[in-house]
Amino acid sequence: MQIKTKVMTGILSTSTWILIIVGIVIFGGVFIFGKKKGKKQTIEVSETVAPLMIQAFERLVLYLERIRYSVLVKRVFMPGMSRGDLQFALIQNVQDEFEHNLAQRLYVSEEVWMMIVLTKDDVLKSINEAFAANPDADAATMAQVIASMPNSLIDKAVITIKKDFNNF
Repeated sequence: MQIKTKVMTGILSTSTWILIIVGIVIFGGVFIFGKKKGKKQTIEVSETVAPLMIQAFERLVLYLERIRYSVLVKRVFMPGMSRGDLQFALIQNVQDEFEHNLAQRLYVSEEVWMMIVLTKDDVLKSINEAFAANPDADAATMAQVIASMPNSLIDKAVITIKKDFNNF
């Protein structure tokens, strides 16, 4: 009986080792093959996504240029507009342009996107503050006031986009 048990223990131990070795070989093969396939897919995704990322950078810079005060006023102001209509049109235009570019968020860093949102919010706040600070000014005067306001945050946002683009 003892001899039989030793033989069974030896066979079981050998079988276990064989199963372990086969498992390691299979796992290693799947791991190596899977890694090569993953690299190939990453390269394909990069080649597909790269043009979209470039387009996102371009569109966001264009958005920032379109909400620059002087450009915005030139595009929105029309002679004969009321003060209220001008304020509404300026704010609506900034918001519409932003909503039009929401999908670009997928292709830029969180830092760039947060800078875009911060800039948009600052432009809207500055427009409202300018109207509140000049309650008696007509639309033409307000257009001049807003067009002459500095755009420092827009300039900073463009620099942030350029840095992100150069790291791309």
